[in-house]
Parts: sequence; structure tokens; C-alpha cells
Amino acid sequence: MIEGSLNPGFLQVLQDATSSPMPTATFSTDNDTQCGEKILSYGHFEKLFIGAILSLITLLTISGNSLVVISVCFVKKLRQPSNYLIVSLALADLSVAVAVMPFVSVTDLIGGEWIFGRFFCNIFIAMDVMCCTASIMTLCVISIDR
Repeated sequence: MIEGSLNPGFLQVLQDATSSPMPTATFSTDNDTQCGEKILSYGHFEKLFIGAILSLITLLTISGNSLVVISVCFVKKLRQPSNYLIVSLALADLSVAVAVMPFVSVTDLIGGEWIFGRFFCNIFIAMDVMCCTASIMTLCVISIDR
């Protein structure tokens, strides 16, 4: 009785949905870590533009944080305990700019494929987490100090 009142197209969709097997999760027992996935394929102009922007951001981060460290080290008026926290933040951000940002930029430009090897992938992930956590924790200490 119900089948006669339903739309035949809807009935077919309903039958297909109930007859198809449910997806099952598969777990890999080996440690198959991937640092990148194939995401996008950029054209030459896009690669040049994105590469220039990412390189500029990385270079500005390195130069700006280096200037902070140099200025506090060489100007005697700036050698105060509260400014040492600023130097610590600059060093944490400098480590992100040197150890993380260039490799992320290259990986993004080639479409998300990690080309630096499995061993360095694990080192990169550890450096990324460690440097970013150091920066965040320094910001927390600065906020407590102020």
C-alpha cells in the first residue's frame, strides 16, 4: 500500500540506499605518516606570485625578529627584565620562520607533496609543534607579566 503511493524514483533511491553495504573503517598497523597530500596544482604565474608572497613573509619575519633581538642586545636602555620576555618571543618566532615556514612554503607550492623524506618529515613535525608552542607559551608569560 505504501509502495504504490511513493514516487518510483524515490523508491529506487531508497532501495539503493538500503541495499548498499555500509562503509567500514580500515586502520593501518604500520606507521604510515604523510606530511603532505596532493591538494592543488598551480600554474606558473600562481606559483611565482604565491612563492613571492610566502618568501616575503618569511624574510620579513626573520628580519623583524632579528632586529628586535639585536636592538635589545646592543641598546643598554632596553636591557630590562620585561624586555627579555620580548626577546624570548622574538627568538621563538625566529625559530618558526627559519625551521618551519620555508618547508611549508615549498610544500604548498608543489601542490602539497612532501619531498624532503620520511625522516625529516618527523623532525619537521616536531620542530613545528615545539616552535609554535614556545611562541604561544611566551605570549602567555608576557600576558601574566603585564
